[in-house]
Amino acid sequence: MDVLRPVVHDAGALIAAERNHAAFRRAHRSCLTAGGLPPAPAPVVAQAWRDGARQAQSARILDG
Repeated sequence: MDVLRPVVHDAGALIAAERNHAAFRRAHRSCLTAGGLPPAPAPVVAQAWRDGARQAQSARILDG
């Protein structure tokens, strides 16, 4: 039996999403496929968020 480990996005994950890192995309996709929806705590979003107009990838990740 596979156990789904909890995943919580940190600022590094949001930055990796913005930079379109392939390893992040694979890990995020795997988590979603397994039925998880990784949260990003508000302080993490506040730390990583710079300009909403230029952060489409992060917005997409945060939207689920």
